[in-house]
Amino acid sequence: MTDFGSAAILITNSRSEILLQLREENDGSRWPGFWVAPGGHRDPGESPYENARRELREETALDIEGLLPFEPVLHPQDSGSVRYFHAIWDGDPSELVCGEGQDLRFVPIGAVPSMKVAPHIADYVRQLEGHLRVGKPRVWAQIELVHQRVKKHCDSIGQPLLPMQVVKIQEEAGEAAQALLGVLGANPRKGHSHTLEDLQSELCDVITAAVIALRATTPDAATVLSDHVSKWGGMGDAT
Repeated sequence: MTDFGSAAILITNSRSEILLQLREENDGSRWPGFWVAPGGHRDPGESPYENARRELREETALDIEGLLPFEPVLHPQDSGSVRYFHAIWDGDPSELVCGEGQDLRFVPIGAVPSMKVAPHIADYVRQLEGHLRVGKPRVWAQIELVHQRVKKHCDSIGQPLLPMQVVKIQEEAGEAAQALLGVLGANPRKGHSHTLEDLQSELCDVITAAVIALRATTPDAATVLSDHVSKWGGMGDAT
C-alpha cells in the first residue's frame, strides 16, 4: 500500500486506560508538547501494519502481533494519510520504555478530554471508547464498506438490498454445509473434498452475509448485535 504516510497505534487495557506519549516541547513535530498516540512515518516498502508494529516497538518497547486496523471517522485536521491501529494489552506497565518524547503512560480514557491532547487524537479516543463500550468489533469499518458496495449493486439492478441479502445468507449456509460434508468425508462420491480452512472461509461468508443483512435494517447494527449477544450471557433462554 502506498496511500499512507504514517501509522498511529491506540493501545488500551482492561482498566479503561489508553497509552499516550507526551511530545517534546521543541521537537519540530506538528504537536510539540501535546499528548499523542505512539506512531510515526513509514519506512520505504513498509505496509501500514509493518509501519505500526515497528513504531510501537521503537517508541514503547512493546511488540504486539495483534494490531488491528481502526478506521475512525476522520477529524477535519486529519489529512487521511495516517493509518490507525488498535490493540488491547494488559501487560506490566513497567515493561514500557519511553523511546521518544518526554513521557509515556497509561491514562484513564475519561481523563483524555481534560489533557493537552492533539484534537484529532482526542476525537479518535472518543470514537474508540464508544466502540469498546458497546463491544463493537473492529471489523465493522469493513462491514460498512461492503454494505455500501452491495447496496450500490442492488440499486443498479433495481432490487431491494434486504431480501436479496437474506437469500444470500441461505446460499452461503448451503455452501458451508457442503464444506462440512467435505471435511467429514461424508459424501461417498466426493470423499474428503474440503479442508477445515475451507469450512472456516464458508462460515465467515455466512456471518458476513448475515451482518450485511442486519446492517440493511439499521445504521447501528454493531450495537444491535452486541446487545443481542449479551442476552446469551446466562444461556438460560438462548433460543
